[in-house]
Amino acid sequence: MTRDLVHRLGRTSDRVWGAWFADEAVGLRQLPLTVSFLVVLVIMRISGIDGDPVWLTLAVVLVVAVQLAGSLGRWDRWSPGWRCVLPLTQMVAIGALEVGSGLILASFDALLFLPVVSLALQREAWGLVLAMGGSVLVLFGPMMMPVTAVERVHPAMHALVVLLVLGLVAVGTHGFVGVARGQAQELGRARDELATAARHLRESRDDLRGIMAAATEQGFVATDVSGRIVWASPGTVRVLARAEEDLIGLDVSQLVEPAAIAARLAEADGPGTGRAPDRVAANRVVLGTAVTGATHVAEWPVMLPDGERRYLELTVTERSALAGAASDLPAGFLVVATDVTARHEEERIQDEFVGLVSHELRTPLGSILGYVDLLRLEEDRLDDEQRHYLGVVERNARRLSALIDDLLTSAQIVAGRQVLEGHELDVVQVVRDAVESERPAAEAAGIEVVVEGDAVVPLVSDPHRLGHMVENLLSNAVKYSDRGSQVKVSVTSGATPTGSHLARLLVADAGIGIPADELDRVTQRFYRTRNTRRRRVRGAGLGLALVDRVVHDHGGVMSIRSVPGQGTEVDVTLPDLPTR
Repeated sequence: MTRDLVHRLGRTSDRVWGAWFADEAVGLRQLPLTVSFLVVLVIMRISGIDGDPVWLTLAVVLVVAVQLAGSLGRWDRWSPGWRCVLPLTQMVAIGALEVGSGLILASFDALLFLPVVSLALQREAWGLVLAMGGSVLVLFGPMMMPVTAVERVHPAMHALVVLLVLGLVAVGTHGFVGVARGQAQELGRARDELATAARHLRESRDDLRGIMAAATEQGFVATDVSGRIVWASPGTVRVLARAEEDLIGLDVSQLVEPAAIAARLAEADGPGTGRAPDRVAANRVVLGTAVTGATHVAEWPVMLPDGERRYLELTVTERSALAGAASDLPAGFLVVATDVTARHEEERIQDEFVGLVSHELRTPLGSILGYVDLLRLEEDRLDDEQRHYLGVVERNARRLSALIDDLLTSAQIVAGRQVLEGHELDVVQVVRDAVESERPAAEAAGIEVVVEGDAVVPLVSDPHRLGHMVENLLSNAVKYSDRGSQVKVSVTSGATPTGSHLARLLVADAGIGIPADELDRVTQRFYRTRNTRRRRVRGAGLGLALVDRVVHDHGGVMSIRSVPGQGTEVDVTLPDLPTR
């Protein structure tokens, strides 16, 4: 029994002591007035002021009751509205003290500031109303009571002045606290939003870190704005066969073969410059158009530490600074390296096979065309049916010969053996020769080919490759045009800022057109559009790939505009070939 009592008293003591230091601390808030009240009573006693013992006793009882209620009350369970009873009771105690003191000059009204402020701190407006109402009763109530000293000095004026000051203090306190509460709520919301954003950022970074660690087939490299490596993913270590500490601090250009850097610089500057690539220039070549905000994609040969050669496709994009991570990363570029060595090897084997087959076909095909030419010499000895058969053999043999030429040219381009030899020529004449070669196919398809533009368009170019390019453009335009339509070929001349020749070739048809999602792929080798496959148009998908390569080697520009069902327009601009 005694043990339970002691335990219960201990819990009560802990609760009371904890309430004094809780966030609300209701008992602690009443303490200033309680202490002030006791000090006033001590001063009255020392000064010999006896007063009315009944009223003074009432005042003391009320103040002590308020202090005990604030200290021992279960304010964690009671409604917050009950807290207003405490300052109101204190105001009554101050009124009792004022009456019980019996002083001629009111001296204790200043104590009202403490309960008035306590009520004004309430969130709702009724706290302010209770503060002012209680002040009116305490200030003007004693004037109506017979126990109050009648000889008091100007009691009404004193009460009005004090009420005015208390009102200003109460309204100001309530307004200030209201603003402070609003700001606290906004700060709380901002804190919560910031905490949520930080949590999402941490989760995103954890996800990204996991993705980076799992992406072992690609390497992710972060550089600064100059191209120096500041971070590398685990996949980069596998792709490049180098430790992370060996990669940090390298220039991005040091990841690829120096000879490839020099070749790209020479291609950009033109032959004969002899400029040795410095660090800045080498990095800019690898970063490419990413330095202007675009996405740059290029393939580069890489020599591994063990001497193995690989090919990497580097995709470079701009990257903003990343702060707040385990280690801050400055702004720069993100380089994604993908190993495409297997694809290169497949293409090499494919091209070797194409070249081998093409060479093996050339010999019997040359023999066939030779015998066709011999039979043409004796054509008058053939009847109509035999001449028809001979025409079919010759037409298909020459078509096969053109396909073999395309295959061989494609293989030479991929192997890097395609070299353009520049000669002065007239592009208009090259176009007219190509139109003449394509005329039989155009007439058979019911297509009219029209040549427009300047009479003479001079250019330094390779006549064989340029003629091959024009023939491929005309062949495509004729094959994909509707019967009875027209193919327009426009040839115009111009000049570069340095005064060299510039030729523009425009080939437009009114055929089936190319879907927008396939425009970027029509220059890939062996690619054939859906419409081509659907209409079973003959071809190997090499024409535009060869055209694109000739334009590239020429230093020119090609653009393709097409609207399905309305036609296609290929616009090629060629400058003079550089002097080698």
